[in-house]
Amino acid sequence: MLPIIGARDYIEPLGYVLFDCPQCQRERVFSIYETKRKLTLYFVPTMNVRSQAVMECTACHNRWGIPDNEKQAVFANIMTQEQVTQRMLRAQIAAMQPPRQPPRARTYYQILQVDQEAERDVIEAAFRRLAIKYHPDTSEDPAAAMRMREILEARDLLLDETRRRQYDASLGIVRYVEALRPGDV
Repeated sequence: MLPIIGARDYIEPLGYVLFDCPQCQRERVFSIYETKRKLTLYFVPTMNVRSQAVMECTACHNRWGIPDNEKQAVFANIMTQEQVTQRMLRAQIAAMQPPRQPPRARTYYQILQVDQEAERDVIEAAFRRLAIKYHPDTSEDPAAAMRMREILEARDLLLDETRRRQYDASLGIVRYVEALRPGDV
């Protein structure tokens, strides 16, 4: 009596991972599954002959066997189809958002606590008021010296008309020259 021998491949889906595809050169969704070749003998239960974990790119459909030394790391990142979908949607939404602007440093107008339209005498008065408050000889604030340097720098720039015009342009402030009236000519 001869036993009847048969072999069949079984595929067991395990989940999905996001991974850089070597073929597509982009991050893609990979389906992970275990392939098993089972040997069937007549009147004998089936037994595993060979087993290998495989990953397949869902975009280009290339397949790679997962080396045994990397299986644990790949299996730790396996997600369900719903988890992959949510993660991809979050990535798309984040890509559509405008990039966050870094917080802007205070302007010289804010340092001196004056309006952008402030005239020379207003700038001088604001400087004197803040100099009395933050002068390192009279203030107990540990950051008084640094604050005083900021105040001096702001005053020097805002009192120089050429530098102030350039500074305003860098902030996007447009100054209009008052027009002359016919009677003023």
